[in-house]
Amino acid sequence: MYNRAGRNGATLSLLIVSTLILGGLFAAILASGPVAQAGACDQVGGVISGDWTITTGQVCSGIVYSVDGSVNINSGGSLTLINGGLRFTKDAANTGYSLNVNAGGALILDGSIVTTEPKAIDPYILLAFSVSGANSVFTMRNHAMLKFPGWFNTTGATLNITDSTITGFDDSEIASTGLDTDANNDGPLISWASTSASLYGSRIERVFEGPFAGDVTLSASSNLYAYDSYIGVDYSDDPVRHNALTVDGTSDAYLYGVTIDRAQDPASMSNWQPAFVPAAGGTVNLLRWGHVTTLDTTGFPVSGSTVSATLSPSATAAQYPDNGLATTPTARTMWYLGRSASGGNAWDVTGPSGDVRFPLWTDQITSTSLPNADSFGNYAIGATYAASTANGGVSFPAYPSLSLNDNTRNLTLSFDITVRTGPDLELRQSDYPNTVTVIQNQPFTVQATIYNAGQTTATNTAIAAYLDGNRSTELARVSGLTITAGGSSVQSLNVGALVVTGAHTLLLWVDPDNTINEGGAAQEGNNQANVSLFVNPPPEGFVAIGVPDNGFAIQPGARLDVTGFVRQPDSVGIPGVVLAIELRYQGNLVGTSTQTTSGAEGAFSGSIDVPSGAVDGSYTLTVTPTAGTITPESRTISVSKSTSIFNYIVPILGIPLWLFLIILAAVAAIVIGITLYWKVFGLGKMVECGECGAFIPEDATSCPKCGVEFEKDMAKCSNCQAWIPVDVKQCPECGVEFASGEVEMADYQEKMRLQYDEVVQKFKEEASRQLGRALSDREFQEWWRKQPTFLTFEDWLREEEEMRKMGSKPCPTCGTLNSVTATVCHKCGSLMRETARPPSGGAGGGTTPVIQTRRPGGAPPPEAPAGGQAAPFGSSGQAAGTDAIPRRVIRKPIAPQPLVQKKVIKRPEGGEGEGQSDTSGENQTDEDL
Repeated sequence: MYNRAGRNGATLSLLIVSTLILGGLFAAILASGPVAQAGACDQVGGVISGDWTITTGQVCSGIVYSVDGSVNINSGGSLTLINGGLRFTKDAANTGYSLNVNAGGALILDGSIVTTEPKAIDPYILLAFSVSGANSVFTMRNHAMLKFPGWFNTTGATLNITDSTITGFDDSEIASTGLDTDANNDGPLISWASTSASLYGSRIERVFEGPFAGDVTLSASSNLYAYDSYIGVDYSDDPVRHNALTVDGTSDAYLYGVTIDRAQDPASMSNWQPAFVPAAGGTVNLLRWGHVTTLDTTGFPVSGSTVSATLSPSATAAQYPDNGLATTPTARTMWYLGRSASGGNAWDVTGPSGDVRFPLWTDQITSTSLPNADSFGNYAIGATYAASTANGGVSFPAYPSLSLNDNTRNLTLSFDITVRTGPDLELRQSDYPNTVTVIQNQPFTVQATIYNAGQTTATNTAIAAYLDGNRSTELARVSGLTITAGGSSVQSLNVGALVVTGAHTLLLWVDPDNTINEGGAAQEGNNQANVSLFVNPPPEGFVAIGVPDNGFAIQPGARLDVTGFVRQPDSVGIPGVVLAIELRYQGNLVGTSTQTTSGAEGAFSGSIDVPSGAVDGSYTLTVTPTAGTITPESRTISVSKSTSIFNYIVPILGIPLWLFLIILAAVAAIVIGITLYWKVFGLGKMVECGECGAFIPEDATSCPKCGVEFEKDMAKCSNCQAWIPVDVKQCPECGVEFASGEVEMADYQEKMRLQYDEVVQKFKEEASRQLGRALSDREFQEWWRKQPTFLTFEDWLREEEEMRKMGSKPCPTCGTLNSVTATVCHKCGSLMRETARPPSGGAGGGTTPVIQTRRPGGAPPPEAPAGGQAAPFGSSGQAAGTDAIPRRVIRKPIAPQPLVQKKVIKRPEGGEGEGQSDTSGENQTDEDL
């Protein structure tokens, strides 16, 4: 049977399911979608699942990754972690996770951390960290940290640790884990083999304590260079707590101003155990700092004086064991001091403040000197300035005295001369060796370094720029400058747009108005320098932003890196283009713009700070060239605080994700509810089957009761009985007009069921009286089925409907109108008797008999007893509840005859005529039969 309602319901259900699936996918994409990051990094989420093997350069910024696996950095690979780190989540079932930097690999921790997770379920917080193989490199800087118990082993590696820390967990951090606190509250065991390790201002804390190998170990030709660092070895006499720096016979340690753990010193020095233990052939060398200041007779610092040191009492110049006992420090030491081997910034020459800091070798620990050291910490110090000299001396306490105070000796030397001079401002031509390429009609910036070689600070001075030496036209100026004696200052000169093209020079002039008395012509003659310029005509071109991409997400207060190119239409790079980088929200500038200049091949890079108070939302990043012939470019990025993904703002809609999901769920629930209502309760308009008279849905193609098939959209006129289209308002045969109504089948059947139940209840009461006891429903049904008055609800309902179609007759007992085909009164249950036909001669008189029409397929009514009379056949009748029956009604002044639409039955050739004759036969008399 064709079911339009079912089809519509299935379609709508499919639509709902599709909507839910798409909504789920959308939510999943939002929840797991990658967050854009600056730099190249394979890991775009906060969790690293499984092993991560790195063979290329990776730069990951701003995230401490949760690592559920191992990290391996192989040859050609490098991992730079900036302000983030790695947190290994280990448990008793996954103890083998490790961090490995293999041959040719590099790991750089820049303000980042490597640690383990003590708050996991059944945690295991020991971590194996190895750096091994030729050219393997590990770097820590900017307060980076290694924080875990376990192992830090190296072989053939280079370590560079600056301003960073190696440590372990505090007791409070692991108190609730169930782990043995004493076995898990230390840093890693450190074993460095064939390794060159440099420590600058760093700390190795909480050195592993235990019954085995609780030392920092150097072996296999390793060297340790430590400057102003802390190494947590000690003098403890407790073998379980004691830590030492052990050096094998092929290794050496050079410790500049190093301090150790003095909290575990035994009360009696006779019980102290050595903190440094070299094997035969190995050495531990202690170097301390001499800080010398030179002054003239007025107390003015004397810069440029040369300081020397000799062992006392001898004439042997100070030596440096890490440089083959040479009398000059290593390049590594000079780098740390910020000095050079010679010149005005030489390591042994006093600076602008008249002071110099230089190292002095004071102690050497060998296997033969243990438990003490060979100490020689007395030095004679001399200073020379021009023809003047000044002398003094310093003495350092012998090992084992190691503390900040023990490691530095301050000495002031005074010359018996006056050396104070006026300021001597200077520009050095050597600072400007290259030609600067700029673009016509576009401003540009030049960096100028101003020196003061004199011994008096210059105040309220200026620097200016001129084109081609023409001082009549000033291009730029910076005023109000202060240059300290012996110091320097870098100033930015913003030069205006040039209208010329080709090769030119830019003259820089410090103190252009000659307001500073520098002492003479020689001092005034070094105030100028020339910068070579080449001015290109403005090209056509465009800006192409490479980083960030559209949709990039960043937090308030973070720095946004911007890179890209400036190119001509043929993609050739344009150098020297000044670019303004701006961030705007709803058209308004956010924060301050920054400028950058395109370099070789047109590449540019810059950054802009996102204000910490920036509101969440969509922002426009614009890179605009100051040359108007070059097209700018923009990117749309989002600024959002680091909150739950459910607070993510849905694009276009502009609402949080959680609200969007709630709305989606509510819409889905409403649609599903409507669909269920339509499928279960929404029956629509009902019509009558033309064969059996049952009420069926209007769009049914066959009767679900008798099975006949119907012509499409046909019904019978209640006036002329002609079959006509169901949607006409006037019969094309007889011309009558119709009115239509609709009813819910459920309401109609409920009303008719109530009437039927009233009839059944009367029969039940009658049965109880006859049997003399109350009957249950089951007993009554068994009794009633055996009675001639038995009538099912379907038969009763059909007779009610036939009564409306074919007329009615009164019950001989109660007078209630019933269908002319009824055999039992539908109200009192009495048998409907049929009056016998009189003789053809008409004798005997009597009323005209009522003729009953048999129902198609139904049994004839039972014979009535003799003498029974029935009321004349009524022309019409209507039982209670008929006002809700759908029908077509002829618009007449008198009460209309009820009309119920009928479905046309499909029959073989000529079947339509049969259908009409059947229908018309409903009103035939006995004579017609």
